[in-house]
Formats: sequence, structure tokens, C-alpha cells
Amino acid sequence: MENTFCRNLLMGLASIFGPMLAGCEEKELPDLVNNTPSDITAVVNGTDWKATPGTYRLGTRVINNGASAFVGSGDTLTVMGVQVQGSDTTAIVLSVKLRTDRVGTYRFRSNATGDGKAYFVRGLSAAALQETKKKYNGGITNGELQVTQFDAANYKVTGNFAFSMSASGETTYTVVAGKIQNITF
Repeated sequence: MENTFCRNLLMGLASIFGPMLAGCEEKELPDLVNNTPSDITAVVNGTDWKATPGTYRLGTRVINNGASAFVGSGDTLTVMGVQVQGSDTTAIVLSVKLRTDRVGTYRFRSNATGDGKAYFVRGLSAAALQETKKKYNGGITNGELQVTQFDAANYKVTGNFAFSMSASGETTYTVVAGKIQNITF
């Protein structure tokens, strides 16, 4: 009897939702047969930092598997990673304007001589991100993102990064030995 009920339920749902799904366009997804794990790690003020697997929201962005990348308007690459340790949640946000060749070194600076900015964010909210950007806006220095692989066919980016950020009356953060590996965009 249970099998008949389940079969009838599934057939009923298919008759209701089937016509709606028929109009959906299928998108070709990348081949994940040789998929390697994605990750983002760094050393922040002398302490190891590693993205925590899970799904998170930072501002308007959804971060999957602890780290995600986004290529937005104007060819801006943004990489975000989240670490959760008990009640302490932090994020690393890297954002650069990509050049045509994609692979290469991008400088993080607060002024016009830079290719983008990087932030270490305490907390996981749009307000925490905006507050960090406001406080440290003029204090992003000595940083760079080296994109070593940009795989447009499989939507993955790999590279290394480091940066420091400081502001009067605020904690100075030094982020070194940063690695991004196969982050999906």
C-alpha cells in the first residue's frame, strides 16, 4: 500500500509541475569527473586560517563549500572564503579587475595604483563587510593576488595572495601565505 501511495503521489506531482519544468532551459554544466577540492587558506596575524566547508551568505553573495569566486561586471574577480571557529566567524574577501590574459599578478592598494582591494572581515554580515570597508578603506597596502590558473571552461581559479590592512585605532591585519585552489566561479 505504501508503494502505491508513493507512486500515486509522485505521478500527481509530475502532472502538476511537469508542464512548468518543460519550459526550463537546460544549461550545460562543466564536467566534474576530474574535480579536485576547492580551498582557501592563509596565515592571519600569525595564526592559520582555513575556509570552513558549508554554505554562507556575505552581503548579497552566497558562498558554497566555504569559498566561492564571482566574475562580475567589468571583469571584476571577487574571491570570498569563510572560517567558522565556535562563535568566531571571519571572512577573507579579494577583489581585482581582471586583465585580458587573466593569469598574472594583481596589486592590492587603497589608491589608484592598485588593481583591487582585499579585506579580512570579522563577522559574517553585509553590515560587517561594509563597516570593514569603511574603516580600512585607506589602509590596504603591500598586497597582491597572483592568479596562477584561470580555467574559464571549468569555472575555476587558483592562485596565491597576501595583504595587510590597517587603520588608526583599529587592529592591523597581516594576511600572508594565502592560497586559493580550484575556487569555483
